[in-house]
Amino acid sequence: MTPRAKRGPGDPGRRDRIVAAALAVVTRDGIAALSYRAVAREAAVPLGSTTYYFPQLDDLLAATVERAAADGLRDLEAWSDTVTSRDELVPRLAGLIHRQSTTGRARTVVAYELYSLGLRIPRYRELSTPWIGHLRTVLSRHCDPATADALTAAADGLQLQSLLRPEPFTEEQLIEVLRRTHQPR
Repeated sequence: MTPRAKRGPGDPGRRDRIVAAALAVVTRDGIAALSYRAVAREAAVPLGSTTYYFPQLDDLLAATVERAAADGLRDLEAWSDTVTSRDELVPRLAGLIHRQSTTGRARTVVAYELYSLGLRIPRYRELSTPWIGHLRTVLSRHCDPATADALTAAADGLQLQSLLRPEPFTEEQLIEVLRRTHQPR
């Protein structure tokens, strides 16, 4: 929890802190734990601030999905900058999947949890659809569109399976599967 912040009009970053706190709550405890009280406690703001900025809890959840998607895009952009040749693509992608399944597990789990809301709720489908296309867009910079589609599907499936397994896939296992998908021309 952060220390008490300024109150009132002199606190222009309060809305952003509330969204960051909501993402922290969801990352740590899951979507079911999202409540105004939990977020207010995490953000160190009065309870009324959460309802002022987000009259419906669904509004706060939508802002949380948007923040997580923006964070994910920023991370993928930084990752893409590390790929300097086609030969590096598969090992770097395997490293990304492995990292997101191990040291970045909590963020990856919340990413799947948040964008899976779109499977049943149209509002979240609109928010989640661009998010799942980020990897494809980034991969398209390094390979042809069909290969980017295949690698995206493989990466998504491997990552989800890695999260669900008792032990995540090793980078070597990931490289072996991804190499079967990516055949440099």
